[in-house]
Amino acid sequence: MLYQRRGLPLNGGVLAVLAFLVSTSTLLAQAKRVTVPDPRAFGLDIPPGLVLHDVKGNVQYRTDDGKTEIGKIHLAIGGNLVVEQPDGKLVTKQISEVKKTEEAFEGMDRKDLERRLKAEHPGFRTFSSRHFIFVYNTSNEFAKGTMRIMESMLPGVSAHAKRQKIEVHDPEVPLVVIMFATEEEYKKFSELPDGVVAFYDTIENHVVMYEKPTETPFKWELYNRQAISTISHEGAHQILHNIGVQQRLSRWPMWISEGIAEYYAPTDFGKRLRWKGAGDINDMRMFELESYLKARDATQADGKMIDDTVAAQRLTSTGYASAWALTHFLASRHKLEFDKFMKRVSETRPMEGALTTDSEGKVTSNRELFQEFFGTDLAGLEREMVQHLKEQPYDHPLKEFRHFVATVRINVNNRVFGTANVFHSQQLANKWQQEQIRKLDATQQQQAQVDMIVLPNRSAAERAAAQWLRSIH
Repeated sequence: MLYQRRGLPLNGGVLAVLAFLVSTSTLLAQAKRVTVPDPRAFGLDIPPGLVLHDVKGNVQYRTDDGKTEIGKIHLAIGGNLVVEQPDGKLVTKQISEVKKTEEAFEGMDRKDLERRLKAEHPGFRTFSSRHFIFVYNTSNEFAKGTMRIMESMLPGVSAHAKRQKIEVHDPEVPLVVIMFATEEEYKKFSELPDGVVAFYDTIENHVVMYEKPTETPFKWELYNRQAISTISHEGAHQILHNIGVQQRLSRWPMWISEGIAEYYAPTDFGKRLRWKGAGDINDMRMFELESYLKARDATQADGKMIDDTVAAQRLTSTGYASAWALTHFLASRHKLEFDKFMKRVSETRPMEGALTTDSEGKVTSNRELFQEFFGTDLAGLEREMVQHLKEQPYDHPLKEFRHFVATVRINVNNRVFGTANVFHSQQLANKWQQEQIRKLDATQQQQAQVDMIVLPNRSAAERAAAQWLRSIH
């Protein structure tokens, strides 16, 4: 509810008081040199101002077509309000443009929203499920598969958050998913870098994706698995922002924002696409971590991977994999601390969250927050994490393709020692051999013998590696 004073009318009077409070608070902030966040960094085209989170309640305003609408205040920034519309979109309103109301905020009628979305996307079809509205010109199979993923994910994510003692609620507005048949159409709708097959827009509150890429993939099955995993990932973002786990416009540490979405992303493939469940192994991310894990014994981990991940301002594709790995490890092996950490970050309010980086581009406050819950022994944690990941079985997405058996052998006092490993890439195999040789002393390095065996698939390569290891012992 908005600030109220006895005797004031429940329309412009309250907002006049709010305007006075906002302007006064802004002057005080300037006098004390309080740093206020720039709303443009969060996607809002308004000037910076003092952020007030305690401004609550519903407001009445006129839409562009002259209709009266009831919106819910998300927060106040200077002389502006960020308001959630019945369609779920966040918009900014000057305080003079709205009136306080006691009328309830309700999500937009599904049929009305479907009609509007059809008008905005000519030629597209729509259908609704319990929580979502899907707007698409894709194949029916793709659209229905996406619906099954989203609808099976939402109750599962909610239940998981409840077990973490996070207060959740059903989405208050229909959740919109827009699906384009082709990458070309998708890129006309949104200007994004190549390789981004789906995204969640926290301002518009919709997920956008496409079905068919412009370039023919190296392997369709692998492409489809990557695409479905990304769809699940973005769906997780949308769900978390609409059930109360992550407050919209809050800025979580990048590693947990993306790591928890990856944690929720694993999906069953095949005829009945469905969400697999929180914490199931993410095969695509394990695949990306293959070279990292094979290059290290658990005892060799030095904590750098964890430090780079938790302090990162942005993540590469490998960074997403390491964020998932860290999230999965902590949720599995340090559950009590992880649940407390998730409860803390869920309390991050709109416009809050670290943006400032140090001279190395690291967000040091995110590192400090991590250490508050998980300790400062990052090397010890990383050793645990490597061991944890090596114990996890996963379905290698390139198992049917050519694989390489890399071997390294040395002779010490007429005794033969050797090691072998399996890779889907000759480049990774060569890199692994070089790393193994670097572990030897100078004399052993000169004596080391390396070999590479090419096999038609992963299963054959694993058998060949096992046979080679038996042959030298």
